[in-house]
Amino acid sequence: MAIQDSLQKIHTPWVERISRELARGEGVRAGFVEQLERFYNLLEQTVMTGDTAWLDPILYDWGHSPTETNLEEGEYFVSFVMNRMIALTMEVVRENLDHEEALEVLGAVIPIFTHSLSVVVRYEMETRVAHISSELNATQVKLQELDHNKSNFISVAAHELKTPLTLIEGYIHDGGCG
Repeated sequence: MAIQDSLQKIHTPWVERISRELARGEGVRAGFVEQLERFYNLLEQTVMTGDTAWLDPILYDWGHSPTETNLEEGEYFVSFVMNRMIALTMEVVRENLDHEEALEVLGAVIPIFTHSLSVVVRYEMETRVAHISSELNATQVKLQELDHNKSNFISVAAHELKTPLTLIEGYIHDGGCG
């Protein structure tokens, strides 16, 4: 039960510190605090049960959340946030718990954070691959359209050139015969 008390002790400072460090602007911070509260509650549940599946829904949401801009610019936003959360968690634990409590909490949460980071990275990669596949498909469609347009142009050009060539050939043939 001691670890549960320690987790409760750092809950508020953890949410405040991470939201202050990682969310810019009040509008962003409000939504982010809500997500941090949700994550922390699931983290506590995971520590108490030993089952990381508690975190799966939020990790899925976060891992699949990159915007089109993030994807186009190659940013890895969620994995960066998770890495910072780990570092900030260590700071909050060190600042708010005695040495023994801190070791116990870090021993419990670091493996969970590490697991969470690997899950989020996998989801980010899946999202990135889906985005790149979509871009490749769109490019392929454009290339097929260009190829079709090129073929049509060549057909029309060949037909248009054939008519004057036939006339010239006729003039040459008629001129040579007469």
